[in-house]
Amino acid sequence: MSDTSYVPVSERPSNEFGSSLLESGGQSSSPFPSSNFTPNQQHYNQQSSFALPDWLTEALAKPLVKMGLGVGAFITLIVIIVSASKGGSGGGGGSYYGIPRGSRLGANCDGMGDMLFGEKVHEHDGHYYQIIGGSFASLTWMDSFHDATHRCHNGKTGYLATVQSQTENTFLLNLIKGSNTYLQGSGDKFAWLGGMDMQTEGSFEWVTGNSHTDGVVFWKGGNPTTGGAAVSGQFNFFENSGNGFSTGAHEPNSNGEEDCVAMRGGHKMSGGTTDGTWNDVACYSRVNYFIVEFDA
Repeated sequence: MSDTSYVPVSERPSNEFGSSLLESGGQSSSPFPSSNFTPNQQHYNQQSSFALPDWLTEALAKPLVKMGLGVGAFITLIVIIVSASKGGSGGGGGSYYGIPRGSRLGANCDGMGDMLFGEKVHEHDGHYYQIIGGSFASLTWMDSFHDATHRCHNGKTGYLATVQSQTENTFLLNLIKGSNTYLQGSGDKFAWLGGMDMQTEGSFEWVTGNSHTDGVVFWKGGNPTTGGAAVSGQFNFFENSGNGFSTGAHEPNSNGEEDCVAMRGGHKMSGGTTDGTWNDVACYSRVNYFIVEFDA
């Protein structure tokens, strides 16, 4: 056994690794020489110059009181939002808030087939879905986002579901109710979807990497009692009178503390059923389920 003491990378002379990429004007702060990168990695490094979009720069300059989180958690969420916003070609144009589309934080499923972790896959209108969780589960939006984007089906990366029609919404609600882990009568069983209003308070949009809906806003203005309203041509199912509910609810109803969208799965109220309705919920609240969607 060697008696040589371990020396951390940060304390070793740079000549052990070759020239630093930072010293040579490269795009990465990695201590390893560029010759160790594959051609694809070298190409990515050459193309990866990046500037924060204006909305993110402004958000970082504001107080963190809105989220009630530490600096580390706030930055983590921002990184995920930026990474998520790099998906697909939808939402208009070839970029999303100035960030080129086509990459996201998650598994690279090209050529991998399936990586599903046991849950069944259900097909609807050319897309595929998994219902993840159960009465035993306690999941934040962040937990769910990370999990969804590290699942693969037919070589496609998963994302939190982006619901585009009443038919799709009802299909997903029935999947939740049909889950082996669903307990009827045990109270609300919420499931995270891929919408949030983190960029602009009261403007809810899909952000999770769907190739057709990244950046698409489906609700603007916040609380419907103060001017909030659906975006023309975009589906939403927030619980409010505009969607036909007489329960007295005015969703989305928060002004800053509830930024992520969840579907209510199975709770009954006296004013009429609210099964399948959406609610804005604090992103670090814990719910029972989330819904993963895969493109065809």
